[in-house]
Parts: sequence; C-alpha cells; structure tokens
Amino acid sequence: MTIKLLGLLATLALVACAAPVTQSEIQQAKFSPQPKQAEIDKEVNTYLKANVNEPEAAKKECAPPRKAWARTFSYEPAKFGWMVVCDVNAKEKSGGYGSLKAYMFLFTANGNYAYDSSAFVNINNNVQFLDLIK
Repeated sequence: MTIKLLGLLATLALVACAAPVTQSEIQQAKFSPQPKQAEIDKEVNTYLKANVNEPEAAKKECAPPRKAWARTFSYEPAKFGWMVVCDVNAKEKSGGYGSLKAYMFLFTANGNYAYDSSAFVNINNNVQFLDLIK
C-alpha cells in the first residue's frame, strides 16, 4: 500500500511540474512557412467534423495565424509553429447551440496539432504566443 501511495505521489509531483520554455529554445525554433487560408480551413473543418456535433452547422471564427509554442502536457517539450485560435459555437445534441469554445491549431514543420483549451489546467504552461514574450 505504501509503495502504491508513494508511486501515486511521485506521479502527481511530476505532472504538476511545468518545464519552462527557455529563450534559447525560442531563438533556435524552426518555423514552417505561414499556413495559407485554405490549409487552415481544411485543418479546422477536419477537426470539427471528427469532434463536434453537427459540424456543418457550427459557427466558427478564427484569428489570423501567429507564431507560438504549444504542448499538450506542461512537462513535454514545446512544439513551435503558427497558431490559429478558433472560437466555435457548435450545436448540442438537444439541437440548440452550446457555449462558445476555443480550439487551437498549431501548424509546424512536422505536422499539425489541435488543442482544446478547456483541457489545460493553466493555459500559460501549455501555450504562448511569441509576440507576447518579452
């Protein structure tokens, strides 16, 4: 029992640690060319089709791409690329529109990644726009 408890505490401590992104990592980051609107639309629509109810009826508004880093878990290495944030209002199963939800799409040289901002405990440990870093 004690070993299981210690293991659980060690795991929780590891998860709670947020590895900061250093200025050196930011300066060495490689960025793909800024994504074109057609690429953004395709990525967003594909994600919504797989993840929201009645995606064709979803109301969405996306901001222009900005250089950023992101990671799913705060202890992972950061991925650098172009971030597009979309506010989406999708229909619920009851037929009415639900609350507005923000989704983030990172376009990198190694592929594209989607993030659900509501999954982050502290978004500052998972996403940062580079133009906001001083």
